[in-house]
Amino acid sequence: MFDFWIIFTACLVAINSSVLGSFLVLKKMSMLGDALSHSVLPGIVIAFLITNEHTSILTTLFSAIIGLAAVFTMNVLSKKGGFQKDAAIGIMYTFLFSIGIILISSLAKNADIDIECVLFGDIGNVPFTKGLYIMGLEVPRQTFLLSIFTAANLIIVFFGLKGFSITSFDPLLASTIGISVVFWDYLLLGLTSLSTVFSFESVGAIMVISMLVIPAGFANLLTKRIKPFILIAMTFSVICSIIGYYLSFLINVNIVACISCVMGIILLATIFRKKNSTQSVN
Repeated sequence: MFDFWIIFTACLVAINSSVLGSFLVLKKMSMLGDALSHSVLPGIVIAFLITNEHTSILTTLFSAIIGLAAVFTMNVLSKKGGFQKDAAIGIMYTFLFSIGIILISSLAKNADIDIECVLFGDIGNVPFTKGLYIMGLEVPRQTFLLSIFTAANLIIVFFGLKGFSITSFDPLLASTIGISVVFWDYLLLGLTSLSTVFSFESVGAIMVISMLVIPAGFANLLTKRIKPFILIAMTFSVICSIIGYYLSFLINVNIVACISCVMGIILLATIFRKKNSTQSVN
C-alpha cells in the first residue's frame, strides 16, 4: 500500500492539473500555476502562526483564500488595469511571495518550512500522514482531499466543457453568442487555484507547474480537438507519474523531480521526432 498511495496521489494531481492546464495553455496562461504555487505562501505562514503546524486543515483553508484572492486581483489588473495577463500574474506573484517571506522572517523565524518541501513537496511521506478510515481502509488525509476535489473538478469540467472550450478558443465568439467569458474565466482560475492548493502540500511547486504545462503541451503536438486534447494530456501525465515513481527508486532521486523530468524528456523527444518527420516529408 506504500507504493499505491504515493502513485495514486501523484495520479490525482496529474489528472487535476492536466485537465485544467489544457485550458490554461489554450488561453496562454500556462504560468498561472507557477504564480499561484508561490502566492499561497502567506496563507501557509498565517496558518502556521495560528496552529503552530504547517499541515493542518487551516493551512489548506488560508492558502485557498489567498489563492482565490490572487486570482481575482490578477484578473482585475488584467481587465480593469490595462495590464497584460503575464504582467498581472508577475505583479501578484512577486507581491504575495514577498509578503510571505516578510512574515517568515519577522514572525515565524523558527517555522519548519524548508525550501525543498516547498519546491518538491512531501509525496514520499503521504502514506505516513494521519488518515481517515473509509470502509475499514485508512486513506491518507491529503489523498482523501485530493480525491474529493478531483471528482468535483471532473464533474464541473464535464458539464461545463462547452463553456470552457469556446471561451478558451474564441472569447469574442463566446461573447457574441451570449456566453459569459468572465464567468468561465473566473471558474477556470478558481479551480486552478484550489487545485494548486490541494496539490501543493503533497507534491510542491515543481510538479504542480510541470503538470499544468507539459501534458497540455504534449497534447497540443498531437491534436487540436478539445476532447482528445484533454484525454491525451490526462493519459500522458498519469503514465509519466507511474514511470517517474519507479524510475526514482532505480536511480535514487527525488520522486517529484523525476516525474517532471520524465515528462520533459518525452515532450522534447516528441517535438524533435515531429520536426524530423516534417522535414523528411518536405
